[in-house]
Amino acid sequence: MQTTLASFDIKIVFDNTIGDSEFIPGFGFSTLIYNHFTGNYLLFDTGENPDDLLHNIKEFDIEIKDIKKVIISHDHIENSGGLIGIYNVNPNIDIYVPNESFITYNRKYKEAHVHGITDAMEIEPSIYSTGQIENYLKEQALLLKTENEGLVLIVGCAHPGVEEFLFTIQNFKKYVKAIIGGFHSFRKYPYLEGVEFIGPCYCSEHSDEIQKRFPEQYQKICVGSSLCF
Repeated sequence: MQTTLASFDIKIVFDNTIGDSEFIPGFGFSTLIYNHFTGNYLLFDTGENPDDLLHNIKEFDIEIKDIKKVIISHDHIENSGGLIGIYNVNPNIDIYVPNESFITYNRKYKEAHVHGITDAMEIEPSIYSTGQIENYLKEQALLLKTENEGLVLIVGCAHPGVEEFLFTIQNFKKYVKAIIGGFHSFRKYPYLEGVEFIGPCYCSEHSDEIQKRFPEQYQKICVGSSLCF
C-alpha cells in the first residue's frame, strides 16, 4: 500500500560523476527504485563493478537482500557487470533482460528467475518494460507510472535513440514527466519539449547542449542522487 505522496523513490547507485564523497563513482549506470505501490525495491542496470555497486547501495542504508528484481537494459559490461554481486547475495532474484540475451543470463545465473523480454510488459504494478527496441543490439527501458499519471522513463544507454523509447510508450496516452539515464549520442532535442525533468547520466555525449536548450528542466544527476516522483 502506498504510504506517502511519492509514487517512487529513485536513487542513483552507479554513475561516473559523484555528488557525495561517501559514494564511489565508476563507468556505467545503475538506479535503485522503491515502488510505493508494492513496497518493493527494484534495480535498473548494475554498473560495471559489483563491489562498488554494493558499497553504494549500502550507503543508502538499503539491504541487498531486499532488492526483489533486477532489470538489465542491454548486455554491455557497464550496465550489467555489477549483477554478479547482487546475485551472490540474493541468488533467487528475478532478472529481466532483452530476450536476445535470455540464454546467456539463464546459463550464468542458474538459481535466479530469468525473464526474456520481447514486447512491452508490466513487471509489477505501475512499472513496465518498454520491450526490447532494435538497433545493432536490443535494449529495453523502464517506465514508471506515477500516482498523478505522469510517466518517468529510465534508460540505460538509449543506443536506439531516446525518441525510439518515447515512441513505444505513446499508447499510455500520458505525459512524460521525467527522463533519466544515459542519452548516448541523442541530438533530436525537440522530443524533449514538455518534459519537466531531464536527467542525462554517464554516457550522454551532448549533456552541455541539452542543459543549454533546457536550462530549467535539466537536472544534474550523479551517484548519490536521490529523487522522488
